[in-house]
Order: sequence, then structure tokens, then C-alpha cells
Amino acid sequence: MGIFFNKIDSNKGSKYQTRLYSCFTVLIIINVINSWFLDWLWLYITTSSVLVILVVFLLKTPKRDLEEEWKQLEIEKDEAFENRVNLMMMNGRSDVQAIKYIRKEKNLGLLHAKQYLDRIKESKNQRNNKSDL
Repeated sequence: MGIFFNKIDSNKGSKYQTRLYSCFTVLIIINVINSWFLDWLWLYITTSSVLVILVVFLLKTPKRDLEEEWKQLEIEKDEAFENRVNLMMMNGRSDVQAIKYIRKEKNLGLLHAKQYLDRIKESKNQRNNKSDL
């Protein structure tokens, strides 16, 4: 049973994810009992189909959590830091160097640092477009 619950963190785990793992475990138990004692084909097909659907939802859950984390990160804007990154880019630093700097200063992962840099570039382009008008 511990295999199915190893990804659930009581502090961070959502109710949705907990319910998915619980349903997953219950369906596996039902499937095992059916194969040992009952051997009903309709129950096997039904539980197997629902298990496949649950696996798809479980595989999509981490992506959903990452998107929520990025939305939370997006709320916290630091204009002084963004100005330093823009200054780095204007001085000829590459994207890789800027991402390394963002990772070091903000303690972010590679993906989040890249998204942060993309957002900074996008906001810079929007400001430039507004000033051109």
C-alpha cells in the first residue's frame, strides 16, 4: 500500500490528489479480489477502465500543481530585480547567464527561472511598444 501513497505530502498534497490515490488503491484491491475469488469479466473490465482513467488524471496532477506554483510566483513581482536582469540583457549577457543569475538570486528551478526571464522580456517588450505609441 505504501507505494500508492508515497507522493502525498500532508502539508502540500491537495484533496484532489489524495482522493485520486485513494480511489486508485481501492480499485486495485477490488480488482485483486475479483481475480482471486469472483472472476467476473464485467467487473474486471469496469475497474480496469477506471484505473486507466485514474492513471491519466494522476499523470496530469503534477503539471497542474506546477502551473499553480507558477501563478503564485507570478504574483510576487520584484521590479528592482527585473531591472537588474534587463540591465544584464542590455549589457550583452546571454539568456543562459541571465537564467543562472535568476536561479541563484531567487532560488528557483530551471523551468521557473526560464519562465521568469520570459516574463521579464515580455514586460520589457510591452513597455517598449507603449513608448513607441
